[in-house]
Amino acid sequence: MPSNAQLSWRNDRLVRLNQVEAQCAAVLALAPPNPALADENLRGYVMLLSAHFQGFCRDLHTECVQIVTAAISPAMQIMFQRQCATGRELDGANPRYETLRKDFDRFDIDLTAELAANPANSPRVTDLGHLNAWRNYAAHHRVTPPAHGGPFLLATARGWQNSCDGLAAELDRIMYNRLMGLTGAPPW
Repeated sequence: MPSNAQLSWRNDRLVRLNQVEAQCAAVLALAPPNPALADENLRGYVMLLSAHFQGFCRDLHTECVQIVTAAISPAMQIMFQRQCATGRELDGANPRYETLRKDFDRFDIDLTAELAANPANSPRVTDLGHLNAWRNYAAHHRVTPPAHGGPFLLATARGWQNSCDGLAAELDRIMYNRLMGLTGAPPW
């Protein structure tokens, strides 16, 4: 059973991202194509992908905090929640790997080692870095594209979405196992 964050990612966030991707594809299919409109749509898709993945990660982190909070002494619950929320980078920073590592480290996990257990995660983490570089390119309307992760095409963005989907499933699995170890009960 997946977490509520994972269910929302699969049943809401990915559905909306797929609709935006379809819109981008429709603009590219115009005869003749409109390159400026296609570029704007692709920039929007990449920013939304980054935002939705950040939202998933933040939702998963919050859900995990709530589960651990319910398992500890009521006298310590507010203090624990504050410690987990203070300085949480997912509340404002891009969903970079380092951001995820720092925020989920509050649960005393070695995210690097956990992700390394599945060889598919290394290219996913690389794609996440590329997504964030291109997200900044799109959001700040830069004219010089990032040196890596391109070209800036719909197929490239779709690959980044697939990598985010894989990372979402892995984070959900990792946190399930960690919370099971901390609380002694299935968290979801």
